[in-house]
Order: sequence, then structure tokens, then C-alpha cells
Amino acid sequence: MDGCRAGWLAVRLAEAAGGRLTLDYALHPRFAPILEQHPDAGAIAVDMPIGLHESGRARMRPCDHIARQRLGKRACCVFIPPTRAMLCAESYAPLRALGLSVQAYHLIPRIRELDALLTPDLQARVWEAHPELSFLAMTGAPIAYPKRTEAGQAVRMDALRRALGESGDALASLLTAFRQAVAPTHAGIDDLLDACALAWSALRHTRGESELCLGDPAYDARGLQMAIRY
Repeated sequence: MDGCRAGWLAVRLAEAAGGRLTLDYALHPRFAPILEQHPDAGAIAVDMPIGLHESGRARMRPCDHIARQRLGKRACCVFIPPTRAMLCAESYAPLRALGLSVQAYHLIPRIRELDALLTPDLQARVWEAHPELSFLAMTGAPIAYPKRTEAGQAVRMDALRRALGESGDALASLLTAFRQAVAPTHAGIDDLLDACALAWSALRHTRGESELCLGDPAYDARGLQMAIRY
């Protein structure tokens, strides 16, 4: 699941008969109906902060520090999330004074939606991920090019094709269908590639192969784990 202009972009990666993988996508204005439609999903990876500091200035969580260390020169891709107290803000001005970036401010509606929905029990299968860490796991190194550039998208497509192996043709079909049906004002190719990478990490997790950025403290005041899994 990747947050996008239209709400949420979901990519489902499933194993069909013979071990081949199938890919499909859907746009959703809200997150809760996705859980209702896919009650048997083994893992749902979400590119959005889960588990927050309660109040004070915007600051990194321990898992953010670890993720930034692993991404090296691409550490800027891991932004500083808002605190829970910031989720009810009605304008950016007071949050800017508390150190929140305007990029993070624009994600508050998605973060607020998730924070109201998630519980420690639900977090067993719905967890925070980060596509740049997913691509790092695929290629062995952070991808140097920004995701919205032509070079960045080409490298990410190649990484996904290699990761999907014999099922790489499913990615080509998905990209074609997406380009034909989805307006850029709703979601971009970069959103789709990110969601595909998250789906790959979710599949990797069900196979017992995922990696984790987890620091101390590991849980927030509501008992939600502050961790980034990929």
C-alpha cells in the first residue's frame, strides 16, 4: 500500500499454481475497506509511518535512524514523521515551528487514518515498510537515482523484474494497464513501482526472509511497534 493523490494505491502479489506470481492493482480512497476486502492477506506492507512519538517537536524514531543508516546517501528518503499530537493540526504554520517538513505535513491525513485504525493485534499483518529499503534488498545497494526521474524508474523496473524472476512479464502487463487507466493526477508510475516493491517485501515476509529496522524504544505509547520491515 502506497499513499497517492487519490488515496491509497494497492498492489497485490499472489502465488498462483506452479509458483508463478500474479500482480494486480487498485486505487482506494480509504484504507479500512482494503482490510475488509482482503481478510486473508498474509502481509500488508504500508509506506506510511506507524507508531509515533506522542508530542513535542518532530523528531526521528529509532527505526528511522536505522533506516537512514542503511540507505546511506539516500537517507533523505526517510522523512521525519509528525507526532501524534500533530495529527489534528488544521494548518502547517504551527507545525513548521515544531520542525515538521511540508512534505510530512501533506501526509498527515493518511497517517491520521492509519493511526486511528491500527491496533497492536492488527499490526501483526499490517506493518510499516519503505520502498527504498525494498529496492535495497533487491539490488544490494541503495538506488542512486530519484524515483521520479526516467533513469530512476528504469533502474527500479529492472530491479523488480529481476526480483520477480520468471514472473517478470506480469510487471510489464501491470504497467501497461496502469498507464492506460490511471490519470497522473490520481497516481504516478513512481507510486506504482513503490507499491510493487512493498508487495515484494510483503511476500518476502511471508517466506520468513524480511529484514527489520527496530530500535529502542520499539513501541509507542499505544503499544504500536515503531519498526520498518522490508
